[in-house]
Amino acid sequence: MVAKSQICKYGSSLADRIPKPIAEQREVQEGSAVEMVSRGNHVILRKKNYSLADMLATVTDENLHPEVDTGPAQGNEAW
Repeated sequence: MVAKSQICKYGSSLADRIPKPIAEQREVQEGSAVEMVSRGNHVILRKKNYSLADMLATVTDENLHPEVDTGPAQGNEAW
């Protein structure tokens, strides 16, 4: 799919809008994580996909928080 667009000012940066059909096709919505890559004359916008293994690989002793006690069960929780 090809869509024409125009760069506009967004605060002190520049921005472009993603047309609705392209956003729906690529399952991108407000708040979606994306990365922008510059290759020659092309700017590529890619949806950022996270994997649990990649996220857990960033956990270290320094950024691991302690267990949090939330008190006794309040409903039908099975502990």
